[in-house]
Amino acid sequence: MKKLVIGDIVSRAWDLAVKHWPIFVALTFIISMLSNGMVSFNPAALSGINANDPEAFMEAYSEAITFNPLMGSIACLLSIYLYYINYNLYVNAYTKGKPYENSIDILKVDFQQLAIYFCVSLVYGIIVTIGCLFCLLPGIWLAVRLWYAPLLAATQGATFNEAFTRSWEMTRGNFWKLFLMGLTMIGIGILGFCACCVGYYFAAVIIYFMLVVSFYYLKPEEPVAPADETTLVADNA
Repeated sequence: MKKLVIGDIVSRAWDLAVKHWPIFVALTFIISMLSNGMVSFNPAALSGINANDPEAFMEAYSEAITFNPLMGSIACLLSIYLYYINYNLYVNAYTKGKPYENSIDILKVDFQQLAIYFCVSLVYGIIVTIGCLFCLLPGIWLAVRLWYAPLLAATQGATFNEAFTRSWEMTRGNFWKLFLMGLTMIGIGILGFCACCVGYYFAAVIIYFMLVVSFYYLKPEEPVAPADETTLVADNA
């Protein structure tokens, strides 16, 4: 496990984003479009509403947003599928130097692990939301301590329980550094918004790579498997 240095994380994430940006910007754009497809917004419903009347404005705003159950469900399922693929491509880019071997590999999915990833992501969101209801601070603390749970479920073959327990152990003693890294991610996202649409998508790629790079900085070293006796005999021969 390496020492977590935010400047080093940002630098490595930037280099990876510059090298692999086309496929990840495209994926981020597709996922963003699917997320927008879950709901539709009708700005005409807000016309003529007095902005100084909060109750009338909120009522009109809620009426302006509509949800199509069928299209929303399809978009949600596709988003989960693409997020799962997205995580694996980012990890491959970091660990193997390229996101995928061939285009067919992109679509290969372990559906049992996909289901685990969905459950972990759902529970993670619920836990953080409940935590935020208690004066915000518990939600932030839980969000940081369980930050890597979805990534572990998507890319490391972790079970539901393992995803949360391993994330808890990995982030032990690193809360403040990870909290500052999260603020750095927010800053990068704001800069991306200021740089118009393309800037936002490229900023999102940097943020994802920051998550992956920091994960491998905190990931415990894998123990080296002991060589068997036949191998030792062959080496000594």
